[in-house]
Amino acid sequence: MAVIALCDVNAMFASCAALEDPSLRGKPLLVAGDPGDRRSIVLTASYEARAFGVRTAMPVAMALRLCPGASIVAPDHDLYRRYSRRLFDCLQEFTPIVAPVSIDEAFLDLTGCPGISAGPQALGEQIRARVLSAIGLTVCVGLAPGRWLAKMAADLAKRREGGVLHLLGEDMPREIWPLPVEAFYGVGPKTAERLHALGIRTIGEIAQSDAIARLGHHGEELRRLAQGEDPSRVEAEGAAKSVSHELTFGSDIARPEELRGVLLSLCDQVAYRLRRSGLRAGSVTLRLRSSRFQTFTRQAPLPAPAQRADALFARALELLPRMPKAAFPARLAGIAAGALSEASADAPSLFPDPETERRERLADAVTALRARYGEAAVLPAETLGSAAEESYDRRRHGTSFGKPGRRQEPRDEP
Repeated sequence: MAVIALCDVNAMFASCAALEDPSLRGKPLLVAGDPGDRRSIVLTASYEARAFGVRTAMPVAMALRLCPGASIVAPDHDLYRRYSRRLFDCLQEFTPIVAPVSIDEAFLDLTGCPGISAGPQALGEQIRARVLSAIGLTVCVGLAPGRWLAKMAADLAKRREGGVLHLLGEDMPREIWPLPVEAFYGVGPKTAERLHALGIRTIGEIAQSDAIARLGHHGEELRRLAQGEDPSRVEAEGAAKSVSHELTFGSDIARPEELRGVLLSLCDQVAYRLRRSGLRAGSVTLRLRSSRFQTFTRQAPLPAPAQRADALFARALELLPRMPKAAFPARLAGIAAGALSEASADAPSLFPDPETERRERLADAVTALRARYGEAAVLPAETLGSAAEESYDRRRHGTSFGKPGRRQEPRDEP
C-alpha cells in the first residue's frame, strides 16, 4: 500500500521569528505590517495569540484589540525562504520524492523508503523529531494512502498530541465523516453552498447520500474520496508555473495613467526573480482589484520569451487599456509572468539585434549590482515619487527588495 505524507510547519512565520529572537518564544506574537496602516493584516499568529481569537488575514488593529499584549514583528521573506530550503533538504533525507505545496508545506511519497518497515506512524514521528532537532521548527505530519487523505490527516494532527496521524480508509467513519463539508479538502464556498442546497452538511453525508449524484462527475469524485478511495500520488517538484508580484495601495488609484510607475515596479521585481531563477516568460498577466473588491485580469503572450523588465512592462501597458472601467478606483495591482521556460534552453540567434543585446547587457549589469550591493541598489527612475516607490519596502510588503537607498549587507545561509 502507498504511504503518502503531508508535512506542515506550525505557524511558520512566527516560529522563524521566535527562533531568531528567543525572547519571543512562548509569547503572543503577530507577524504583520505597520499597525497604523489600514492595509496591514496578520500574516501569521503564534498559537499563544490564536488562543485570544487572533486569526490569519485579520486586520492588525482588530488583532490588537483581542490580544493587546501581543508583540508585532515585520515579515522577513528572505528568512522564511532560508528556513524553507532547510526544511525541504531535511525532508529529502527520508525520500527523494518531495513536492512542495507552499513555503511551509510539502507532500512526500514514503512508499518503500527506509524506515517504513517500522510503520507509517513511527516514520512520521521520526520525520517530526528530525525537523525539530535539525531546524527548530515543529511540523505536523499526516500519513495516508493518497494526497487527499494525507492532507485531511495533517489537519487533524494539528489538534492531536504528538502531531502525527496515520489515516486509513477504515478510519473515515470515525475521524472524517463527522466533520462539516467545509472541512473537506478542496471544497470551496461555492461547492459548500451547492452541497447545503442538497441537504448535505457533513462529509459522512457526502459518502452516503444519494443526492450527491446530482453534482454529476464532481459529486462522484467527492463521494469516492469521502469513502476513503484516494489513488492520488506525489510527483517530485517540477518547474514553476508562474512568477508574480502584487501591491495593495495606501490609497486607491483612480486613473489608469497613474499606474505606470506601479506596473514598472511590479515588472521590475518579477523580472529580477526570473533572472535569478534562470527563467524566461512567454506571457504576462495584469491583475487589478477595485475598491469594491472585484478582481479583473487580462493576459497576453509576449512576442518572444523574455526576462527583462522593459519587455514585461511594454506588454503590461498594452493590457492596461483593456481593463474595464469597473476596475477603477483600484486598490491592488499585480503582474504575473507565465508560460515559463529555462533561459539556458534558448537557441542563439543567427542575426542578433544590437538593441536587444544592449538591453540584455544592461539587465545583466543591474542583476550583478543587486547581487553584490543589495537588491535595492538600482531602481527604475519612473517608479520614484509614485505609489510604486513603497513597493520596494520589504518590511512592509514582504517583497524580494529592501528599502530604497538602504544598502543591505549579504547574509550567510544558516
